[in-house]
Amino acid sequence: MKTLLAAILTFALLGSAWAQKPQPTVLTSGQLKTLLSNGMNVRVTGVDRANTAPRSGTASYQKDGTARAKSSPASPELIGSWKIDGNKFCTSYTSVGSGCFNVQKTGDKTYKLIPLDGLLEENWEVLK
Repeated sequence: MKTLLAAILTFALLGSAWAQKPQPTVLTSGQLKTLLSNGMNVRVTGVDRANTAPRSGTASYQKDGTARAKSSPASPELIGSWKIDGNKFCTSYTSVGSGCFNVQKTGDKTYKLIPLDGLLEENWEVLK
């Protein structure tokens, strides 16, 4: 009986551990600094709010902390700034406000930006 009870408990514990999703590994402050140390141009994609078209634009992050972004070819250019705050990548644009993201590497030149304050999730493809 004890053996059966031990087997049931072991199975239950293994089952619950297996069912838990691993948390995404995000870039550290040092990794973010390395990624952005020489500036970076990216293609930005992501899903917009419900019932709207997906976003597809570009962004340029200069090593001096300047940021320029266009959410689509027809949209106006946004000018602002970026900074690294701990393990977070943060932007501030005069016309749309500011926010911070955790950055997860998803491929050789691709990243997923996970919003920390209600912004929309987006993806980066490094252009140069």
